[in-house]
Amino acid sequence: MSDTPWTIDSIAHALPHPELRATFMQEVSFTDVRELPAIFERWVDFIAEFEAGRDRIEQLRDTIRQNGQPPAAYTASLIDVSEDELRTAAAGQASRGAA
Repeated sequence: MSDTPWTIDSIAHALPHPELRATFMQEVSFTDVRELPAIFERWVDFIAEFEAGRDRIEQLRDTIRQNGQPPAAYTASLIDVSEDELRTAAAGQASRGAA
């Protein structure tokens, strides 16, 4: 990810949720231009950290799909994802895979 030529648009599209995109766009739009480099860096770091945790989330979805619940040792990290959110995501992926 560090080689990605980041733009406002590419950062916005890399964010995993519409609410995050809206927050990013609002922050960029209403910030003094001299403070923008720090804001861009913070959001790019967030994206890198989120992407680094993607495999962990996929493993959780697989476990929930198979067992109906997260592993007993499950602890949230970067983004606190509830059991219901994981179940919903797992069910959505299972139905897409069946098509």
